[in-house]
Amino acid sequence: MMSNQNRNHRACFYSLRLLGILLVLLLCSLEPVQSSSVNEIEILIPVDPCKLPEGLTLVGPAFKEIELRVKGPLSALKDLRRKVPRYKLDLSGVAVGVESIAINPDLIQMPGGAQITHVNPAYLTVKVDRLLKKQVPVKVAVSGDPAGSYFINGMLAKPSTMLICGPETAIGLVDEIFTKPIDVTARSESFKKEIAVDLAEGVETCSSSGIVLAEIYFAVKVATKRFVRILVQGKNTPYEFSISPRTLTLEIKGPLNIIDNLQPHKDIRVFVELENLKPGVYVRRAAISLPVKTTLVNVEPELFTVKIVGD
Repeated sequence: MMSNQNRNHRACFYSLRLLGILLVLLLCSLEPVQSSSVNEIEILIPVDPCKLPEGLTLVGPAFKEIELRVKGPLSALKDLRRKVPRYKLDLSGVAVGVESIAINPDLIQMPGGAQITHVNPAYLTVKVDRLLKKQVPVKVAVSGDPAGSYFINGMLAKPSTMLICGPETAIGLVDEIFTKPIDVTARSESFKKEIAVDLAEGVETCSSSGIVLAEIYFAVKVATKRFVRILVQGKNTPYEFSISPRTLTLEIKGPLNIIDNLQPHKDIRVFVELENLKPGVYVRRAAISLPVKTTLVNVEPELFTVKIVGD
């Protein structure tokens, strides 16, 4: 016969087994409920301003996104994440100044079963100004320095003027616009380049792409330098002669790179033509030969005494 103790053990075993089966059945019955339960997420949606009255414009940075808290079935929330809606901010009633416009959640399209529970911010602040148009000249801006002996001789922008538009508070301060800087470092040859104009925040071009053709022209720097004690020579005579004074002073103008490297006793020739002159005393001007691209500015003295001695 089975003892009372064994009966009690068997009864306890069957009770625990039955309890385990009931727990499994309970969990299985809960699964469909969980799959259809309501969930909640937070998303950010962009803002699209619309219906702004003609002649007005918005001032300041772009709108920040609106934060929404949405609840609904998991499938609807997944659709919402895949295709985020946009909020159209109706500006039809605004005027010049600062206004706060309430966010209307009813204007935000939600997938079936999804519901908005919270909106942040509740208001959007807009700053509105009059839209102004203005024709202004276009100037070329450069950066860097040309090659050592060159300088910028001229700059042109085509078109030379441009129609800009923007808030009255910004446009009213603009009398001219510049291109973005063009690097001319070590340049010496004139060139053309398409470049965009550099506009202040809020200012736009009204009727063009904002691209201009910049033309930059270079020229050699010109310098004037004084050279002293240049020897005056005579030529084309069989006689002995003397010239007084024996030297002169020259002032020469020309490209900086030539003037800086000019060696007077090698590159400058000064002489008096004595051909066909008989012995005697004469007053003559000196002939001066200079390097190419240079010109004579001044000479001291201009006249020389030549004494030719016969046999």
